[in-house]
Amino acid sequence: MYQKSSTLNHIVAGFTAVLIGYTSSIVIILQAASASGASPSQIESWLLALGIAMGATSIGYSWYYKTPILTAWSTPGAAILVSSAPNYELPNLIGAFMFTGLCIFLTGLISPLSKALQRIPAPLATAMLGAILLPFCVRAFAPITTTPVLFLLMLSAYIASQRLLPKYTMLILLVIGIVSVFHSDNNVLSTTTFSFAHPSWVTPNIDLSIILNISIPLYLVTMLSQNLPGIAMMKTYGYQSPVKPILFGTGAVNMLFAPIGGFSLNLAAISAAICMNEEVDKDKNVRYKAVLWAGFFYLCAGVLATSVVSIFLSFPTEITHMLAGFALLGTLLMCLQTAFQSKLYREPALLTFLVTLSGVSFLSLNSTLLGLFVGWVYSLTLKTNSSE
Repeated sequence: MYQKSSTLNHIVAGFTAVLIGYTSSIVIILQAASASGASPSQIESWLLALGIAMGATSIGYSWYYKTPILTAWSTPGAAILVSSAPNYELPNLIGAFMFTGLCIFLTGLISPLSKALQRIPAPLATAMLGAILLPFCVRAFAPITTTPVLFLLMLSAYIASQRLLPKYTMLILLVIGIVSVFHSDNNVLSTTTFSFAHPSWVTPNIDLSIILNISIPLYLVTMLSQNLPGIAMMKTYGYQSPVKPILFGTGAVNMLFAPIGGFSLNLAAISAAICMNEEVDKDKNVRYKAVLWAGFFYLCAGVLATSVVSIFLSFPTEITHMLAGFALLGTLLMCLQTAFQSKLYREPALLTFLVTLSGVSFLSLNSTLLGLFVGWVYSLTLKTNSSE
């Protein structure tokens, strides 16, 4: 009986991670592809490439290391493309994607670069993660003004299930969300055409200008806003992350899939947390099975890219916000506890948290990097003063 319930939790966690990952950012991916000048068939190819790349790497890494290692696309990277891609031709952009993959690949090969990621103090990294998670959790309560009945139903279900059936919390919330979607629109399935996606090849062209203006920013954002939080997330849950193999492999896959639209591949952080907490399985050594299921759903989403877009977009934003927020409440609590537990790093962690949360940018540095930098500098001054 336990084995069956455990498997069900793995399936639900894997599906929820993919659901949240897609619904929270697929619109940005579609905008990035459109801004890059991709045709409808090429946009379909982008989603196919990303689905297969994320599914294959998530399954491969998690199975080999028996650790929940979930990969994802770079949402901040897609945001860069939305604003910058219209200035360049699609073949040049594809070349930029390949060069970004090469940079990540080399980071995995060069030990000082990969080791530097592992030297970030845990309190600062979790403070940064907490700031990233907080807006998701806050948005879970916004629907009370637009859909109060559904919100109260979801909140009540969350509280009750956490008390009575904590293992099935996300399953219960998912069922309520799906039922509400069909209740509001009976034509969701009838208006969806199920078809298989096809790859569309674009021959890459390497241009120095686009490497400087697209490849390098995309590499930095992917490493600092995606891979770093992903590594921190694994550390937070007590998992040792094989940093070098992950960077080496994701960089290689990024280069391989770039000509058909694989613009970015990196560690997941926010959605990965859903596959790492105790609600998935009390035994942390088997939680990787949730990522295996997530990888399977990634593959399905990629193959059915044309259809999956319409299905995922049929979920109202209120439902996706509530699913994401309620699923990450426990993770947010753990991040805050870890960030402010050490007296030495308490104030630096607070600065990291606040600067990251502010969303400010300075000298082309985003708030994630700024927050980490400010907290790190302040922690060094505290260490210097304590040693004098």
